[in-house]
Amino acid sequence: MRSINRKAVEACCLLALCAPLQADVTITRLANAGVIISDGETRVMIDGMVVEPYAVYGGLPETAIADYSSASGDFAGIDLALVSHRHHEHNQPAFACTFLKASRATEVYASEQVVGLVREFCRELVTTSGRVHTIDPQYGLPEVIERDGIRVTVFPLTHGTKYARIKNFAHLVEIGGMKVLHVGDAAFEPADYEKSGLADVKLDVALIPIAYFQPGPGIEIIERYMNAPVKIAVHIPPGELEEIKGLVAPAHPQLIFLDEPLQQLRFSAAAPPPPQPEQ
Repeated sequence: MRSINRKAVEACCLLALCAPLQADVTITRLANAGVIISDGETRVMIDGMVVEPYAVYGGLPETAIADYSSASGDFAGIDLALVSHRHHEHNQPAFACTFLKASRATEVYASEQVVGLVREFCRELVTTSGRVHTIDPQYGLPEVIERDGIRVTVFPLTHGTKYARIKNFAHLVEIGGMKVLHVGDAAFEPADYEKSGLADVKLDVALIPIAYFQPGPGIEIIERYMNAPVKIAVHIPPGELEEIKGLVAPAHPQLIFLDEPLQQLRFSAAAPPPPQPEQ
C-alpha cells in the first residue's frame, strides 16, 4: 500500500488511533535524535538524514557513511523519512539529497522549512519525484501517515521562545502493536503538551531528549505526557555522554542509553521482556 497523507477530522481524536498487529519492534539509534523504527516489514526513520558532526553534536561513524550514502546495510529499505525540524543536527539537506537519490522508494514528510532547504541541494528530485511531501500539522488537526499497517501521527510541539519561528513536529509511531513517541526538540512547555492530547495516550516507548532529565519542568512533563514503560535518552552530545550518564542514571535507573550509533533495542508488544541494547 502506498503512503496516504490525510488530516484527522476532530480534535478529540487527536491521538486516539487504532492499534496495529503485534510484531517485534526494533529501534536503531543514529546520530543525535535520529532513529530507525522497524517491525521487520516497514521502516521509519526520524531525524536520520544526518551524517556530519555539528557543534557539540555527533554524526555517523565513518564505517556507516558508505551504507548511508548507498541506502544499504542499516539504511536499506527505509519506507518513511520524517524530520522534526530544520536544525542541522536533525536534518542535513545535502546529505538528505544523497540518501534520497540512493533510496528511491523512501518518502519524506516534513515542514516547508525543511523541504525548502533540501530543495536547494536537489531541486529536480524534490519538485518532480513525488516522494517529498510538505506537511503543516496544527494543534487539534494533525497529519496522519499510513503505510503497510503502521500509522504515524504528526503534530506540533513548540521549539520554545528562542526558536519560535522554527516549526518542530512530534511523531507518534504506531507499529508492531506499540506506540513510540519522538518529540524532536520540543521545549519544556506543559501547556503545549496539553494541547497535543498526549496526556490521554498510553505510550510504550518514549524517545526523550536528555535535557528533560535536568532539574526543572522537564521531569514533570515526562511524568504526565511521556511516562512510557520504556524511556530512551536521545540528543546527547557524544563528548558529554559519560558525564551525563553519571549524573542522570542514579536518579533514573530505568532510563536506557544507547551509547553508540547503530546500537539497537528490540522488544515485543506480545511478550515485552526487559529491553536490552544490541550491538
